[in-house]
Amino acid sequence: MKGFCAVAFVLVERSSRTKCMLKFDLVFPHSYEVEELGEFPGTGKFAVPVIFFPPPKNKREHTGLWLKVRAASGRAWIGVFAFSPMPPSVSSSVVSSPDPNRLGVISNGAAYIVKADKPEVWEEVPLIPVLDVRSIPENGLLVFSDFTGLAAYGSSGLAWRSPRICWDGLKIISVTGTTIEGIGYDPTNSITHESRFVVDLKTGRSLLPPPSSTDGKPIW
Repeated sequence: MKGFCAVAFVLVERSSRTKCMLKFDLVFPHSYEVEELGEFPGTGKFAVPVIFFPPPKNKREHTGLWLKVRAASGRAWIGVFAFSPMPPSVSSSVVSSPDPNRLGVISNGAAYIVKADKPEVWEEVPLIPVLDVRSIPENGLLVFSDFTGLAAYGSSGLAWRSPRICWDGLKIISVTGTTIEGIGYDPTNSITHESRFVVDLKTGRSLLPPPSSTDGKPIW
């Protein structure tokens, strides 16, 4: 569980909030409502707590994705999810997770998992920047990817994190009943400049060997 910061009323300059294109992927059953925050009230005050993820260290606020969440219990709050310090050219998104009470938020590359009725219980996905996310209901997994690896969340939290599976430019191509597969940039392949990866969905283990150096030792 990470730190928690909430205030009942916050006065925020409009320029501190950046509007971004937001996608919703609510494939998993969920017990909450979530929407991107519209216009600020004229007074700049909110009737529900405003919570920053992560809590700001040296100032009262940070830029990020503003969302309003209402849990099944009726508890409502506004979350400000900080953008990645390495913002990629991808859309932000909200995804349901294998836990009906937890939502996933990708804010320009930074990803968070947070409990709808207890927003003080949250964690940051250990990938920066998150470039893709896949909902896999048949396996009960939510899989995130960055440039070189994957991380999967189940109903109890982080299920596994893969080893490094490519040099760069990871791209998921397909998901089967047992594997997640794709390609990545490979500078040692003079023909296609790509290499293939296959990861076991149950364990996160790579099913293909890593590249080797000239002396036969694994590069990673």
